[in-house]
Amino acid sequence: MKFPNATVWSSITAFSIRWLSSLAIAILGFNSSAFGQTAEIVGRPMVKDDEITLRIKVTEDGERPAMFLEEQDFQAIVDNDVVDIISWKNPEESVPPPAWIIVLLDFSGSMKEKDSSGTTKLEGAIKATREFLETTSARGSNTRVAIFPFGEGRGRCNSYKVRRENIKSRFFPADDFKHKNLLDNLAKKTPCASTNIYDPLKEAIRLLSDQEDTDFYVSEDSTEPEPRLSVILLSDGYHNKPNENRDFKRLIALLERHVHIVVHTLGYGLTPEQLGKKYNLGRPATRADIETASNSYKPVPDEEFVDGKRLQEIAEVTGGISEFSGDADDIAEALQLFLNALLGEYEIIYREPNPVRASKHEVFVTATVNGKDVDTTQKSYTINAFGRSLPAKTRLRMTGLVLLLLGLGGVLPFWNWSQRLKQETEEDF
Repeated sequence: MKFPNATVWSSITAFSIRWLSSLAIAILGFNSSAFGQTAEIVGRPMVKDDEITLRIKVTEDGERPAMFLEEQDFQAIVDNDVVDIISWKNPEESVPPPAWIIVLLDFSGSMKEKDSSGTTKLEGAIKATREFLETTSARGSNTRVAIFPFGEGRGRCNSYKVRRENIKSRFFPADDFKHKNLLDNLAKKTPCASTNIYDPLKEAIRLLSDQEDTDFYVSEDSTEPEPRLSVILLSDGYHNKPNENRDFKRLIALLERHVHIVVHTLGYGLTPEQLGKKYNLGRPATRADIETASNSYKPVPDEEFVDGKRLQEIAEVTGGISEFSGDADDIAEALQLFLNALLGEYEIIYREPNPVRASKHEVFVTATVNGKDVDTTQKSYTINAFGRSLPAKTRLRMTGLVLLLLGLGGVLPFWNWSQRLKQETEEDF
């Protein structure tokens, strides 16, 4: 049997590499988003005379915001031509858009347990929320925050119901003293409720999805930026209700109808992998491993299980971020990450090169992230019907012409009339 020589093997190897590369490109579409980078023009372009303002959100991995790009990393393409950017701001420099954030804080009995840092989870959650409010306030944004504890009471344990009709009245600026008073009051309490995650979240989504509410939604012809709408869900447990799977499917269906509302989830406790190791399961823990009153032989205590899988699924369907930690400091960092994901937008301003009144234009932006170019989808905009449509010199000439015509058509006839009156008067004498 005769074997191929080294040259033949080299050719076969090269062909194989090329074939596999081609296959990978075909599967991935050679789109940079397949590698994790994404870019998006948030909301609609804002038009003022011939200046167009875009807000751009960029991520490094499809979730986490890319916060440290430079001006040279952006290119604006209008009607297939590159335009000059006359103003550029990074997320720290740009004025954040209006935002409405609902923070749902788990107030179940397990929140009184200690985390891996030795503090109770309630203390850790409250501390992290305070830092979140401070950071939000420091950014000077027009952000309104509503903080709601949630949990279902049992026996002498109080319930913390979240109802949409009550949420709106609890929105305050991030630096409002009412937030401090609420957190101070919660810190004095001992949580003892059971966990109902899905119902509070549904109430929050239904409130923010009310398109008749002009606080949350602006008219299509408005020049104001569209408010950002978000829910932050912090839980150390799982949906402890019968028919969990049915409730979850209904929740997901609701979230899919309102994907413009971003839900970030934060699991506070041991991961399923950590629980599996702790209780020698040889695998990650699942809901089937939870010890309950009817199944006391199960290995994992009820108060220790956090449904990270469900929390991740909730965040993913809305384009949000799901974080998981058992340490109070990590919880605080996660909330800062959520804030950057919500408000961390670049601002680009350029001058429309063809600002004809009522003309329609298409724009997209290319961002370079980690050495890879990623394009936004195209957005359209229309130059205002009564906006500036001609260069300054032309507009000055037209203004002069109008004044001349006014003079010829108004002043000159008046002068001729006055001269005739003067002449007639002289003839009478």
